[in-house]
Order: sequence, then structure tokens, then C-alpha cells
Amino acid sequence: MPDDPGQLVEAITIAVREAGDHRIDLLLNRFKNVADLTDLMRLRRRLHGSAVLRSYS
Repeated sequence: MPDDPGQLVEAITIAVREAGDHRIDLLLNRFKNVADLTDLMRLRRRLHGSAVLRSYS
């Protein structure tokens, strides 16, 4: 489990793409312990961008 918020953002984004519900839960629990507001905003941007790309596929 990564400790770096940037690595967690990447791992969460990948888990969302793969629909790994259990993994998403574990990563988000870790994320809330190590991340700050800027990390949360980065996660939101990554997930929003991922959803937009998926909707055009």
C-alpha cells in the first residue's frame, strides 16, 4: 500500500478503471489518512478525466 498521496491517486484511478471495489475501498481508506486537500483535488481531476475518456470509447 503506497504512502505517497500521488501514488495513491494513481492506484485509485487504476482500481476505478478496473472496477476493483475492494481495492478501491482499501486505497481510499489509506488515502484519507495521508492526503490533504490538494491531493483530493488531484484525485477528483484524474477520476473525472478517466470518466470522460471512457464515455467516448
